[in-house]
Amino acid sequence: MKIVKVLNNNLVLAEDDQGNEVIVGGKAIGYDGKVGEKIKEEKIQKIYVLDNKNDTKEYVKLIENTPQIYVDITQKIIKDANEILQGKLHDQIFIILIDHISFAIQRYNEHVVIQNRLLWEVKKFYHKEFSIGKDSVDYINKTLGIELPEEEAGNIAFHLVNAQSDEQNMNNIVREVKMVKDILAIVQYHFTNRIDEDSLDYTRFITHLQFFAHRLIENKLMESEDDFLFLQIVNKYEKEYECTKKIGAYINKIVNINLSKDELIYLTIYISRIVK
Repeated sequence: MKIVKVLNNNLVLAEDDQGNEVIVGGKAIGYDGKVGEKIKEEKIQKIYVLDNKNDTKEYVKLIENTPQIYVDITQKIIKDANEILQGKLHDQIFIILIDHISFAIQRYNEHVVIQNRLLWEVKKFYHKEFSIGKDSVDYINKTLGIELPEEEAGNIAFHLVNAQSDEQNMNNIVREVKMVKDILAIVQYHFTNRIDEDSLDYTRFITHLQFFAHRLIENKLMESEDDFLFLQIVNKYEKEYECTKKIGAYINKIVNINLSKDELIYLTIYISRIVK
């Protein structure tokens, strides 16, 4: 493996024995490295494989323009996350997190606040990833002396969730997208009045459906059977629950799963908000 370009003290763009370009990380690996020089094996700590070769120039430019401290922070976050998630993260997360963290800090410095509408869903359904995200934000804040909000923990967690997907999961992603589309169609047809697709409640409903479909495919549905709350919701939102039952029948037909009362409750409440 030889050096193609030195990116910073701890990262170089290299070419492996098969002629593929990769980003190689190691302590001081770029400090005294020279283009064309063979990299000593003992200096290599991590190799990041670049999936999209057409974006290599953009990746290199991003790293070169990113302060070294941000790169170091990103590498630590990924190292800690891989230990907790048992090395399931795709290498592309390195570029994604560097870009996200840099932009998050830029927004913070410019006093720009962007609300994370996925925060509640991420906290509830992806405990490990959110915990990592929260620790990551605490580390960033402590290291840089800033105060990134909890929303950023949700953002980092969401990137970690996505980074655990691979080609084998692409079929599942396609199934999830179709499922969300079909459920929206069921709701639209059930209610004669037009639903405001520009409303915040509609956006929240789609977000819920995305996580709902993902949990269905992974068989991670909420299992609590709260009869008291269920009866209250059914009696209060009769028309909405009729729509939810149609969704339940659709789910049973395509994946042979009967929705729990908890799942039925959440669907009914979200539907009530978009048709109120």
